[in-house]
Amino acid sequence: MPVYRSSAVEHAASVTMAARTDVGLSRDHNEDAFLLSDLARGLTHGPAAAQASVEPPLALALGVYDGSGGASSPDAASRLAARTVHAVLSRTAPRSSDALERSLLEALNAAGRAVLDNARRSPEHRSSGTTATVAALCDERLLLAQIGDSRAYLLRSGALTQVTRDQTLVQSLLESGKLRPEEAATFEHRSVMLQALGLRANLSIALSAVELRRGDTLLLCTDGLSDLIDDQRIAAALDAHPDPMEASSALIDAALAAGGHDNVTALVARFDGPWLAPPAGDGDLEIIEIALFSEGTTRRSDGALPNRRMM
Repeated sequence: MPVYRSSAVEHAASVTMAARTDVGLSRDHNEDAFLLSDLARGLTHGPAAAQASVEPPLALALGVYDGSGGASSPDAASRLAARTVHAVLSRTAPRSSDALERSLLEALNAAGRAVLDNARRSPEHRSSGTTATVAALCDERLLLAQIGDSRAYLLRSGALTQVTRDQTLVQSLLESGKLRPEEAATFEHRSVMLQALGLRANLSIALSAVELRRGDTLLLCTDGLSDLIDDQRIAAALDAHPDPMEASSALIDAALAAGGHDNVTALVARFDGPWLAPPAGDGDLEIIEIALFSEGTTRRSDGALPNRRMM
């Protein structure tokens, strides 16, 4: 398992992170992927298990990808998307929040084109696609880009919040009031996604942001975890295991114990150190919904200004 540390010994580690992916109990190959990218130092880790501890300067990109299409080659959609996002962010090397926003959108659009081009060239990848949930950090602001139904959660002061929205038919029907929450688990079309890299040329990328606080824990996961383990059990596992590798392993093991019917991936990052302000109190988690972006167009959540959700 690869581990790296920066040489800046004058600071205690500010971010510790780890990830693990597992084929599950029902599939014969793993189409999930993850990537830990330290953009400040040009380091990246995947694809089966990895952990890292990094110190300032901080420029990180963390992503999970849930592929479909039945291909397990290195060019499977999830791994191709992960490599493309890392390559674009490493090349652009953003050093401000605004630059990181632009680079993150560029990276996901490039990944979508790469998956589509690969599908057109290779018959075995013709129906391939992938979700993408990518968290990128510049200073204390965490940007989140969402395509599909993988998820990002944030644990703050013991409270767990889902900080991305599933881009699925079920979520759309729930938000419109056409489906009741108690009906969602048994809804016939609950697996239908409205967005995926490789699904269509024109992507709608949901971009949001969270201002990190000291002690925050981030979880990125595929639906092989979130479909089987509820929020209460996720929060309990993150609380019980301060070490990110232990936490990610505990979550994977819980999903396997619950049936493990899909590939499952968990990426956990803990943020600490004096560079972050302490939590202000209960309910201080603010999710800033920046915009829904399509290539060539931008639609703000409220038509003018970023929308803010207080949790």
